Amino acid sequence: MRAAVYARVSTERQGRDQTIDSQLEALRGWAAANGHELKSNHVFIDEGYSGSRLDRPALDRLRDAAREGELDVVAVYSPDRLARRYAYQVLLLEEFRRTGCAVEFVHRPISDDPHDQLLLQIQGAVAEYERAVLGERFRRGKLQKAKAGHWIAGQAPYGYRYVSARDAVPAHLEIDEAEAEVVRMLYRWLIDERTTVRQILKRLAAGPWRPRCGKRLWSNCVVHRILSDPVYSGTGYANRHLFVVPRKPRSTGPRAGTPTCRQPRPREEWIPIPVPAIIDESTHQDAKSQLALNSVLSFRNNTRNEYLLRCLLTCRSCGLAMYGITSYGKPGRAVHRYYKCHGKDTVARDRACRCMQTPAKVDELDAAVWGHVKALLEDPAALIARFEELARLSDSKDDGRAAV
Repeated sequence: MRAAVYARVSTERQGRDQTIDSQLEALRGWAAANGHELKSNHVFIDEGYSGSRLDRPALDRLRDAAREGELDVVAVYSPDRLARRYAYQVLLLEEFRRTGCAVEFVHRPISDDPHDQLLLQIQGAVAEYERAVLGERFRRGKLQKAKAGHWIAGQAPYGYRYVSARDAVPAHLEIDEAEAEVVRMLYRWLIDERTTVRQILKRLAAGPWRPRCGKRLWSNCVVHRILSDPVYSGTGYANRHLFVVPRKPRSTGPRAGTPTCRQPRPREEWIPIPVPAIIDESTHQDAKSQLALNSVLSFRNNTRNEYLLRCLLTCRSCGLAMYGITSYGKPGRAVHRYYKCHGKDTVARDRACRCMQTPAKVDELDAAVWGHVKALLEDPAALIARFEELARLSDSKDDGRAAV
């Protein structure tokens, strides 16, 4: 039989401790003992990936191989190596079963017997419980270190160097003088010259200053964080944010329904961590005031308008996404509404010249698209024909990728 093996560890430390090798040794021994054919390209390994998620590179390749009919049986060391959540285990087992590919657990074989299925459910529940316990212990351990004055972020903000814990000295930050001078310069531009973040980005791109990644352009969020983070005035904070499930998830993938949206915690729950100050507190407060003023005056503060085709349009000239923009004449009266492409922003997109595509009028484009959708909804036969056409196009693309 054509066999494949799958091994997984959650952390790089487990990989260094030979956990992967021990799994592979047992899996290869199982394949040899049962006389299965095991090719080198059918050994799938995910190192450093959590079993509580399904978007794992090796697992995706394994599922593709099973779907293409390349495998007869898949061997996994134990159910928790396949997935930590029972729902994910059932999903994967059912998917493999539909493709005609059997799944064998080497450490604890599971059959279709009701007792074995009950054991599989119990193992999945125990694995989820163990993960929750470990996550809670890790969280509380980090909070205790933060209360003791340890810098727990692991990575230093721009302007600092991270010094790991050593010889009873807690992990802490030290000032990087070269980067700190850039930080002070940004604050001078913002406060003394009343410069916007966008103008600061232009100055940085035209000058010799570079971010840590070495690229020519600075990110808007990096500069804004430098100008707003209280760490530069001498106090960093841990436990500032809480991750919750988003109200309107953008994805339907494996992370859908998980807490991926960051929200600020109440100020009294923040844990202060003293760090060396690059600027004084009054400078930090002046910067906050100027950023707030810039936000009020910004013409991009345009969250009150709704656009039917938001996040759905792509410019045919430059290939970049398009966004809605509204200009105003008299107070509160919209004059023009357009869909404009990001290619016109040469600073943020690092382009030599602006995209020359004419912006599309929102009212005309929305009306045309909605009219087409409405016509399809009123004609079920045309709608079914359109779905069948899209399905044929998708199948032809899949066949092309398989041929390659």
